[in-house]
Amino acid sequence: MTTSVLDQLHLSSDHLRAANASVTQPNYDRTRLQTGIVHLGLGAFHRAHQALYTEKVISEGDLRWGILGVSLRDPRVPDVLTAQDNLYSVTERHGDEARTRVVASLRGALFAPRDLARVIAAIADPSVSIVSSTVTEKGYSQNPASADLDMDDADVRHDIAHPEAPRTTLGVLAAGIRLRPDSSPLTLVCCDNMAGNGDTLRKLLVQYAGQFDPKLARRIETEIGCPNSMVDRIVPAATPASLDWAAARLGLRDEAAIVCEPFTQWVIEDRFASPRPAWEDAGALLTSDVRPYQAMKLRLLNGTHSALAYAGQLCGMETVADAMADPLVGAFARRLMLEDLRATVAAPSGYDVTSYCHDLLKRFENPTLQHRTQQIAMDGTQKIPVRWLPALRESLAAGVERPLLERALASWLHYLATGRSDSGAALVISDPGAEALASLLRQTGNDVDAAHAALAHGPVFGAQPWPHAFVERLALHLSTLRQGGMKTLLAP
Repeated sequence: MTTSVLDQLHLSSDHLRAANASVTQPNYDRTRLQTGIVHLGLGAFHRAHQALYTEKVISEGDLRWGILGVSLRDPRVPDVLTAQDNLYSVTERHGDEARTRVVASLRGALFAPRDLARVIAAIADPSVSIVSSTVTEKGYSQNPASADLDMDDADVRHDIAHPEAPRTTLGVLAAGIRLRPDSSPLTLVCCDNMAGNGDTLRKLLVQYAGQFDPKLARRIETEIGCPNSMVDRIVPAATPASLDWAAARLGLRDEAAIVCEPFTQWVIEDRFASPRPAWEDAGALLTSDVRPYQAMKLRLLNGTHSALAYAGQLCGMETVADAMADPLVGAFARRLMLEDLRATVAAPSGYDVTSYCHDLLKRFENPTLQHRTQQIAMDGTQKIPVRWLPALRESLAAGVERPLLERALASWLHYLATGRSDSGAALVISDPGAEALASLLRQTGNDVDAAHAALAHGPVFGAQPWPHAFVERLALHLSTLRQGGMKTLLAP
């Protein structure tokens, strides 16, 4: 029987060497590690991405950059990590090849609703110069259609009325910044999948702070660094099977173990207002313009991922690899990426986008990841306006049809309206904004009315009208889905 990480000598070097010689362990004295970063959003992605880049910087001897991790919504991860002395493992796996590293860059793990005073004090601490975040698109209280602060959000209204007791990401950031000494520089590094994510975070934070403290809003606008960034790594949520596999590999039980793909990428705009880790020495790319990389990743990777998720859910396919292996769904994803989405992307100078696409498709095919379509399908009302709609708007304005992307959009609407797979199985739809749109679709009497109702739903599709011919094509796809399901929609 395996034991917990904490019980098993805190992942001692001797024990791990005996268990598996391929496990890389921390090479530094953790007692000397300082806290220089606060990270909001302590999920698997951060721990397998930014925390690993930082781990490599610390391993080179710069002990200023220990991370205080903060979960805003769920106490489970901080509780697990605290029980393990904030240690966990990351295994990069493709097929039979696997590499495991024990990560020690976390100096603490807090649950904001329970530890709010400590979280705010950490952000206010002048020795912290970076606050990073991975809270998903919905975590920034943005109206996806207007791209402004969502003043209808109940938590936003609460935080404006009670800024000292915030519930939202923006509220927690503002509360900490408000208490920082004026002379202490700070940079906010947003790592979520939003175009211009740093610029977006600054705008939303200024709009929020301006509701109750104009001086704080001016400070955020003029003094706080908010570089844009692009992150890329496929990190599935842990499952009992992945935890068991990691335990067998480690020879001990790690309840926070992560199994992910080997590929990783981080592109960061070199626009910091404070000291920062030398992330470029760990493989990150520092550049003056992140936008081409962001657009490429949002549309090609995230956009295709979403299409695979909804097609997979409707067809009863549990994982992305399952969907890619299906003759119809896999072919649809490949054509969507290489034909429709590729045509909407302006590549960074000297970048081989076609090669990037083929590499992405190989990553999607990795059967060892077990990346669930249900996980990727979450929060579509926040993701679709960023991943698909700009490409559709641009193409339609130029008089260009995107038949595969239009089918993807129809599949998402059908998924919301029915809540069932083509075989009749109930689907788990995890999206706070979904019901309002799904209700509109269900209330209509025919597919044309359904298409009109969906595209008129401002919180997702915006106020600008959509071309009539596009509405008719979307209605035809909805009719095909209703009568024959996803496989009929994708049939050659």
